[in-house]
Parts: sequence; structure tokens; C-alpha cells
Amino acid sequence: MASGPEDFDFLELRVYDIHGFARCRMVSGSAMEDVIKNGKGVSGFVRFLGVKGQSSLHLHPPDFVESTNYKLMPIMSTLKPYQKIARGHRKIATVLCELRFTDGTLEKSMPRETVLTLLQQLQEEFGLTIRSAFEVEFGIRDAQTGKSFAHEAKYASSVAIQASGDILFDFVESMQDIGIKIDTLMTEYGAGQFEVTCDITEGIEAADMIADFKTASYVYLQKKGLCAEFMTCVEPDIGCRNGFHLNVSLWDAKGRNLFADPEDQEKLSDFGRHWLAGMIDHCPAMLALSSPTINCFRRVGSPAGVSFANWSQKARKVSFRLKVEANGNVYIENRIPSSASNPYLVLASTLAAGMDGVRRKLELPPPGKDNTRLPATLEEALDALEADTRLTEALGDRMVQMFIYTKRTFEVEEFKSLGELSDEKMLLKEKEYYYLPW
Repeated sequence: MASGPEDFDFLELRVYDIHGFARCRMVSGSAMEDVIKNGKGVSGFVRFLGVKGQSSLHLHPPDFVESTNYKLMPIMSTLKPYQKIARGHRKIATVLCELRFTDGTLEKSMPRETVLTLLQQLQEEFGLTIRSAFEVEFGIRDAQTGKSFAHEAKYASSVAIQASGDILFDFVESMQDIGIKIDTLMTEYGAGQFEVTCDITEGIEAADMIADFKTASYVYLQKKGLCAEFMTCVEPDIGCRNGFHLNVSLWDAKGRNLFADPEDQEKLSDFGRHWLAGMIDHCPAMLALSSPTINCFRRVGSPAGVSFANWSQKARKVSFRLKVEANGNVYIENRIPSSASNPYLVLASTLAAGMDGVRRKLELPPPGKDNTRLPATLEEALDALEADTRLTEALGDRMVQMFIYTKRTFEVEEFKSLGELSDEKMLLKEKEYYYLPW
């Protein structure tokens, strides 16, 4: 029998902000019944604080960044227990919440709501659902010594997995206990770097799972005296650049994959070509949402990252890969995101760009054609996002305005104020800013 809120001592009311960080308000057992019915108040700043929690209260923000109070309204279908290592002997649950104005109106500019709006459009306009799964690269490091955990740049190492199995296997099981459907774990190229992949799921579930995974990973590994590294590039000298790939396919009510065409030379349908063309067309603007920190641009243009708005079925160093399986299944891998990104914004931008390509019947350029070089800095990427009015309108002007405002105010301008620094000193500043922002 499923647990209800009455079975817990504490209930965490959780939302994910513009960065993909979990923000919450805890409720004790005596208040749960009222909160579930009427919600609980929270400041509007919960949406768009800086990466390190900075408030724009004294920065004279534009009108759309109001600090009015909201209500956290629980989505009871998302109720689940805390992972064991975090709840101890207490019974604690977490539940995702909608953010509503005090009159009950839904705040649609939250990243999760943006995804839900686009999923509804995909269903109503095209009669389709999305199936997707994330691949997440991240590092693990000893919190006291700073030493990389388990391996020193040993790709796909059996020995490293076996030697550290007590922690790694417990880690995976702890995630699975709270509904995070991890299906593979392996060591990656960087020292202490790992990759997990998740099961294919429908709708918003892939983004929900990975948002929860990042939160739960920080907590679990801290309890073990370790640090989870979702910062994109911690050690550039050893090639450790954390990617965050999203694999997607679209399906109709009859169970047909709309990307697949077995008669086509590349097995890609006309619908799939238009969808992929839309992603290439909007790729520079998508980069702002997918590589959303100053540090992310140590990955863009590197051997481990992407450089152009391009695609291929065979090459790996492209922004988008077409994948064709032996059984004829076809899906598209979005390779531009870094692990510092917000999974809701990665999924939202993928949906918005793809649907625009289908609506406009955009033509797909030849594979590997490198016409458009991607922005080289966060500032350039934000400019590209702001200029891409089709994408910003599809994502919601209000959400995009808050994202751009937050990134420019708390990151671009703050790093500019540092003046000219050597690369070594700049990396130290990036680590101070991004290493453990939660």
C-alpha cells in the first residue's frame, strides 16, 4: 500500500529554481493536512536567486522580477520518502510543488511548468508523446583530502568499480529506492569521473528524475565524506569535463516512432529531419540554457565538447547525434548540455526547438556540415538566446527574461568585476563560485 502524508513526521515542499537547484520549506506533521489543502507561503525570490543564493532585493530588478509571496501547492502524485541516509530514524517525505500566486493562479514561468506547457502542445498539436533519458557525467572527490575517488582517469574500469563497490552500489540502490531509475554506471575518462544512464521514461519524468538525482547525490556523498561534482570543468588539465546528454524520440498513439523511416538511407523520417533541423537552427540559443555557467565554456569548443551547430550519425563530436538501433528504433541525442545545466531547461529547449522545426518544415543540412560556430562565452550565448525570439516565445518570455537577468546579474557581471586574471586564477574563482553551490 502506498504511503500517504499522514505516514510521515515531516514533509518537504520542493520546487526547482531557474538553476535546477532544489528549494524547499519543511512542514511538521501537525501542519500537513492544512498545507496539502491550502498550500504554504514562500517568497518569490525562490525562483531566481543567484547560484550562491544571492538576492536581487537591493539591485533594482526589472518589473518582471517581483518579490511577491507565492504558495507552494503540493503535487501529491510526486510524494515519495527521503533516501534512507538523509532521513535517519525519522519518517520524512518530499513532494514537488506548483508555485501559485496567493489568488491561486499558477506561476507558469517556473522551468518545470515550461516543460509541462510544451508537452501539452506536443500532444494537442501533433498527437505525440516524448520518450527520453539522460546520460549524466559527474565527479566524486574526497571532501577532506581533495583526492579523486576510485580511479585516476581509467575509462570503463572494472577494477575501479569493484574496489569501490560498497559505496557505489549502495549509492545506486539509494537512488533507486527513491524512484531514480538508474540502469548503468561506469567510470569515465576523467579522474574520479563517472557516468550514469537512466531508463527511458515518458513526458516530464526524465527531467524530474535527474533533478532529484543531482540533489540526492550531493546529500548521499556528503554523508560519506565525499563531494559530488556537477561543475562542468573542475580539472581541465586532465580532461575532466562533465557532459549531460539527453536522448529523445517521439511516439504516436499507435506506438509508432515518428523519427523512424526504414526506407530512408539514414533511417530518419521527414518529421525527424524537420525536428532535428529545428534543433540545429536554435542551437546557439539553446546553448545558453544547456551550458549555463561561466565554467561551462571550458567544455564548449574543447575536445570533449561541442563547437558547431551540426549533426551526424557516425561522428561523436557534434551537437546532435542520430542514433539508429539494430531493432530499427531511432532517437536523437542532444550533446550540447553540461552537467551544470537544469534538466527542465534542457528538455524544454529541445521540445521548443524541435517543434519549431516541424512547424516551419526546416530543411536539414548535410551531416557534419559546420556552418554555425557556437558562442564561445556565456555572455555571447545569452545574447544569442535573447535574439532568438521564436525560441524565447515558445519557452515563455517571462521565464527566459528571469533566466537571462539572473545569469547576467549574478555571473557575467560579477566575473567581469574581477578584471583580467590569469587562467589559473580564473579557474580558482570559478571553483569558489560553482563547485558546491547548493
